[in-house]
Amino acid sequence: MESFELFIENTLLFLQGWGFIIVIIFGIIHPLIEGPFALFNLSLAIALLGIPLGYAVVFASNVIGILILYLIAKKFNKSTNDYLFHKKVSKSTLDWVKNTPTWKHVVVIGVPAIPTYPIKIAVSLSKTSFKRYMITLVGSYIFLFFGNTLIYFGIAGLITNVIPNYVSFILLLVLVLYIYFGKHLFNNGKQVEEVI
Repeated sequence: MESFELFIENTLLFLQGWGFIIVIIFGIIHPLIEGPFALFNLSLAIALLGIPLGYAVVFASNVIGILILYLIAKKFNKSTNDYLFHKKVSKSTLDWVKNTPTWKHVVVIGVPAIPTYPIKIAVSLSKTSFKRYMITLVGSYIFLFFGNTLIYFGIAGLITNVIPNYVSFILLLVLVLYIYFGKHLFNNGKQVEEVI
């Protein structure tokens, strides 16, 4: 266990100069290609920048990546003359994505460690409004942050004793409230969805 902690300390010392840039690059790239490094990037950001600044940098970088993905999708649709909407299967899939409530996409795309890239791409190609697209993707990244936070603090709490007990208690309390009252919150969100 000591050698692992020493390895982590040496890695963080090595990355001090470049870690900030790596966090930003990974944050921008994640919405574009996904990959299994969202938790790694958040962990790196927290270790190098602290919790508030680490979350802020990763989130801002993710939003930049989300905007780039939107621009790429718009350019693709324009350059192919809406090719995907002329094919029966892809059109029906994209129409289904467009007509599915936003909160469902937020939850599905935001679940940590599950490959949801096809849905993320479909949302960006489905000709939803820019506002709905941003609500969906930014909301899913907030959900992803919540899940990764539970994973990060759970694992970090097992490896080291630096995580205060009250943090674990608050996170567990939030999880319990979500499990018991999440359906009620989403039913209220469904009414908001119709307005959006």
